[in-house]
Amino acid sequence: MSLIKLQQITHEINELKYQGELGVPILIEGRKDEEALRELGVEGPFIKVSGSMMGLSEIALRAASASRVIILTDFDRKGSELAKRLYTDIQSLGANPDLRIRRRLMGMTRKYIKDIQSLPSYIERLKLEVCPYPLDNI
Repeated sequence: MSLIKLQQITHEINELKYQGELGVPILIEGRKDEEALRELGVEGPFIKVSGSMMGLSEIALRAASASRVIILTDFDRKGSELAKRLYTDIQSLGANPDLRIRRRLMGMTRKYIKDIQSLPSYIERLKLEVCPYPLDNI
């Protein structure tokens, strides 16, 4: 089961990398989320929602300048409320907000993590479950 979950999460991370390379903005909550995603090889472009001097409507307007936007807020109640509000605001501005990656990651990690910044450690834990012994001794 851990191997399948690891493969599924890796697929979603690779999709984020690809979309970032295409220049699709990724809406995240804050600096620690950005650091975690960069650790996983996702380069953005990132738009941070929390700690920004802009209001949510201004952030939505900035994000909507791209035709497609990935919303990747945390998996807790606050993150879900932010995702819903951003989705509505961005869609009303004529852009295409995408929640699919957030939903799939949340579904795979729901019992174990509640935020984006925990993804790297969760992935490492899954890797250890799949292969608990170092392979360099073989």
